[in-house]
Amino acid sequence: MKQSIEKIERRIWQLMLMAIIVILLLTLTLLAIQFVGFIGESKKILSFEGPYKYSIFLFILVLLFCAYMIINQRKFLQISKAFFKEKEAADILSRNVKTLSSLLEVSSSINSKQKLSDILTTISREILTCFDADQSSVMLIDQASGLLKTQAASGKGAEYATDAMVPMGESVAGWVLKNDKALLLNGQVNPSDFPGTPIKGRVINSALCIPLKIGKKGIGVLNVNVVGRDSRFSETDLKLLTIFGNSASVAIHNAMLLGERTRRIQLQSLFEQYHSPQVVQKLIKQTGSLDPRPKIREKMELTVLFADIREFTSLLSTINVEDLVDFLDLFYSAMTKAVFDNDGTLDKFIGDEVMAFFGAPLSLENPADNAFKTAKEMLVLFHELKEKIGKNSSSFEKIGIGIGINTGEVFIGTVGSEKRYEYTVIGDAVNLAHRLCSYAAPDQILTTDKTISKMNGAISSAFLKDISFKGITEAVHVYTVNLS
Repeated sequence: MKQSIEKIERRIWQLMLMAIIVILLLTLTLLAIQFVGFIGESKKILSFEGPYKYSIFLFILVLLFCAYMIINQRKFLQISKAFFKEKEAADILSRNVKTLSSLLEVSSSINSKQKLSDILTTISREILTCFDADQSSVMLIDQASGLLKTQAASGKGAEYATDAMVPMGESVAGWVLKNDKALLLNGQVNPSDFPGTPIKGRVINSALCIPLKIGKKGIGVLNVNVVGRDSRFSETDLKLLTIFGNSASVAIHNAMLLGERTRRIQLQSLFEQYHSPQVVQKLIKQTGSLDPRPKIREKMELTVLFADIREFTSLLSTINVEDLVDFLDLFYSAMTKAVFDNDGTLDKFIGDEVMAFFGAPLSLENPADNAFKTAKEMLVLFHELKEKIGKNSSSFEKIGIGIGINTGEVFIGTVGSEKRYEYTVIGDAVNLAHRLCSYAAPDQILTTDKTISKMNGAISSAFLKDISFKGITEAVHVYTVNLS
């Protein structure tokens, strides 16, 4: 537009110059005629009156014509300016409509997705096209650190932006989230205005940064940049991005809720493998979640129980595998019932062995008491099962279970990979409980003096002897629990 207007203005000046030249030529012509008349010998030789009037008339005519052309050209210039201004406004409107249409398509796309990573990747990639930008990134608040973390980035330097961390209130992104204000920046950013902004790096010519929020709660920011070229965003771009940001925030929040709900269901399913439904519900009421992460590798004192079938190996040679598996299913069910009835945590089944612990994640007044109650119930349920199965096969007459119980400090939490993990306990106290179980005779419960002391005389026990177990540095004072 500017070039077209300048071209028209040049034409006007050219016409004015031509008019001046014509006027000068006519003036010189008149002067020449007068000069010739002045030096002539006789009026009869040449009559000057006609040419003189003709020249004056021609001069006035040319002057009027030039004035007419100049006035019309100036009107044409004004019309042209108005036309180009309207055209520029129409172009801007068309671009804004196109941008808005593209943003609506992106909104529709992300609202149809459920996975958070897919939504963030789509936003960062498509926003480049919508605003003809060079860089874009989506940053969300990291719950573990409280910092803004880049979750998705596209365009120039995207590989360097991924996983970048920004403290709240620092740099442009941190300032935008803290102050809950969208920013349009044209030109290089002054680091003093936004503490924490990198001084060195790629020059950003223009930038848009908006907060992502649900209600009044900020969840992150959306950045869009133009880098290394002469192009700038407008206030309209900022408004359009802000409108899109509201829709994007809802999609992101919904995906986060869905992910949390899915994870909660997975955790609940995991916990229900090790706890009774009553314990799971108590955990939810106490903590508001089943998230085991705060308890990873937490050191605490617990009571650990192992139960193992004696003479189990002899069964392998006397009954078929199908019957053995059926028996183990019934055995596991009975042992699980005993653990769950006493608010224990079922750690795992290892062949014919059962491992459980008491006191976590649900706190108990006396974990040792719950462990002994579980052990006694295990013996009762096992004998009921043995009697039931023994009616059809004499092979089960010789089997029994030995139980070991120990109290001590252990590490507790989830162990494994992201795709598969277990909630378990690790430590010397666990190893000692296992050694006690291995040493116990059928229908015998062995424990330690520390565990006995926790009961304050509530159970009947007798000192068995001091035993040096493999892997245990000192001899252990072993007690047997009376079942009466």
